[in-house]
Amino acid sequence: MRFLSMICALTAANLLAGCPPQDLDPDPPPDAGAFERCLERGGSYEIAGRARQHVCFTPLPDAGKSCEMASDCQGYCLSETKQCSAETPQFGCIAHLDESGRELVICID
Repeated sequence: MRFLSMICALTAANLLAGCPPQDLDPDPPPDAGAFERCLERGGSYEIAGRARQHVCFTPLPDAGKSCEMASDCQGYCLSETKQCSAETPQFGCIAHLDESGRELVICID
């Protein structure tokens, strides 16, 4: 019985030794120029979206302003709050108002 336990342990050790190391951050480092330009605009440079790419999230000057249609905002006119979105870009499903004030939902990866 002890011999069988030892063989199992050695087999497991050999299998684990053959596993390649996992890269915890597969994304390349951000472009230094893009990073600096982002910060100059008051943005934050983060990894986002399903593609896991570096993105500059930039605050919008009309964030929180009341809106009734798309053209009232630089970003989205959010249908739930009827306020302009706070930053660009946005990811996920966003309920917003179009140019005629109708509610649409767009999903961005």
